[in-house]
Amino acid sequence: MYKTYYESAPGVIRSTGEPAISRFWEAADGTGMWRQSNFWGNMTISISRLEGAAGGREVEPGFFVFDRLRTGFVKFSDMRPMATKEP
Repeated sequence: MYKTYYESAPGVIRSTGEPAISRFWEAADGTGMWRQSNFWGNMTISISRLEGAAGGREVEPGFFVFDRLRTGFVKFSDMRPMATKEP
């Protein structure tokens, strides 16, 4: 099961002009999220259960585009926090 589901608005991959598809499911146990997408950035160990960039093409340094959707699990503990805006 999952807690929440998100799907990005229709968009394009800046480097190629191809349609961008991205979906997220937060794990029910709160440890991370499943992501299904035709593009992935920063292919590191933080993305478990995804076999690196195999089958993708690098269109920018560390940014890969795939011909089909790829699914991987991202642990929240491995993610870098986004910068927050000071009040």
